[in-house]
Amino acid sequence: MSETTGSAHSITPLSADTGSVNPFVEMIAEATAPLTGGDYFRTLVARLANLLDVEVALVTECLDYPENHVRTLALWHGSSFSEDITFDLVGTPCEDVIHGGEFCFYPDRMNERFPEWAIEEGGVESFIGIPVFAPSDGRVVGHIAVYDHHRMDEDQIVESMFRIIAARVGAEIERMQSEQALRDSEARARQHLSQLAHVSRLGALGEMASALAHEINQPLTTVTTYAHTCLHVLDRPDPDLDKLREALKLSLEGAHRAQQVIKRLRAYVARGELKTRLIPVQRLLDDCLVLLQTETRHHQIELDLDLPVEVLRIRVDSVLIQQVLLNLVRNAADAINHSERPDRRIGLRVSPSDHGMIEFEVEDTGTGISPDMRSRLFEPFASSRQGGLGIGLSLCRSLVEAHGGTLWLADTSDRGSCFRFRVPSGCELHAGNPSGPGDQPAIG
Repeated sequence: MSETTGSAHSITPLSADTGSVNPFVEMIAEATAPLTGGDYFRTLVARLANLLDVEVALVTECLDYPENHVRTLALWHGSSFSEDITFDLVGTPCEDVIHGGEFCFYPDRMNERFPEWAIEEGGVESFIGIPVFAPSDGRVVGHIAVYDHHRMDEDQIVESMFRIIAARVGAEIERMQSEQALRDSEARARQHLSQLAHVSRLGALGEMASALAHEINQPLTTVTTYAHTCLHVLDRPDPDLDKLREALKLSLEGAHRAQQVIKRLRAYVARGELKTRLIPVQRLLDDCLVLLQTETRHHQIELDLDLPVEVLRIRVDSVLIQQVLLNLVRNAADAINHSERPDRRIGLRVSPSDHGMIEFEVEDTGTGISPDMRSRLFEPFASSRQGGLGIGLSLCRSLVEAHGGTLWLADTSDRGSCFRFRVPSGCELHAGNPSGPGDQPAIG
């Protein structure tokens, strides 16, 4: 802690009677009531120092690491604020306050009780300290302390006054910690979202390369074969024009088929090994909800959850299924952002389904999907968004199908859309579609 020096001065005693305490507390409350955060703590320590006529006043917050360390949230020294510091509690009267969890008053002889600290602080003679507790769970989150290089009289200290102030400080520290925890959670969610997006991009690139290599190989072989046929026909002294015309026609048909493959890339198939494990649905959702809530909160959209009460289990690659949910929710948010309706809501529902499947549903109150897009919705590169690559839904369907499930558009209108997908409930993976197209509800 910082070194303290100062000229001799007298301390105006504060009587312990109620009539003296109430105005004191009222003065501090009036000065700090409209304030929060750093402004509140700085105003508080300045008032304490001036009203008690002491050299130093401070408010601290306990640190998880390093152990036995606190950080000042406001520090008044002499006649002005000092820069906030972090200090070790060991060997200081602050250690008695925080570790003991009790109000401490040392009116004099600090050089005998804490000799090294008293000398380091410039000859401190007296000290008052009180722990600050979190209102929610009673844990010690910091402390308030004032000290001076003159003796303090017994009748100057009113413990109840400090307890009133400490209660307000505890509530403010807990509020700040809650806000920081939310910011940290959202930062982790953004990082996780970035990692999932990276997985999505890599998966999309891998699937496009694999699909292109497989699907284009046959039409390119056709083009090559009939091009060579044309050359052989032309090398003859009397070329057969009908045969040449037929070869060119078949070659053009092969080229056209290759073009169609590039345009549609209809069937993404996840050819890599899935890292699946049997997990409760609730655990998968718990890991994903922070991301989903961060996404909807960013767009000022209400996320309406309807989750199963019973314990449901699925065998999936949790990161990939989370990616499917995220893509569907992000598409829903985009549809809502293009709508002028005041009802901004995304519904996420999970329930058991037929044939040992678990069904997920994402419903929005957006603009719906235009009729000309519905037939091409799951084709690669088909997108209704300006600048969109259109691989999101195609990739989502491939990921779900790789788990032995299905993904489809259940409903759409000018009042919103509903997507559903099913994955097996804790059974082994199998290729193909466990419930064929006939099991998918028609679009209403």
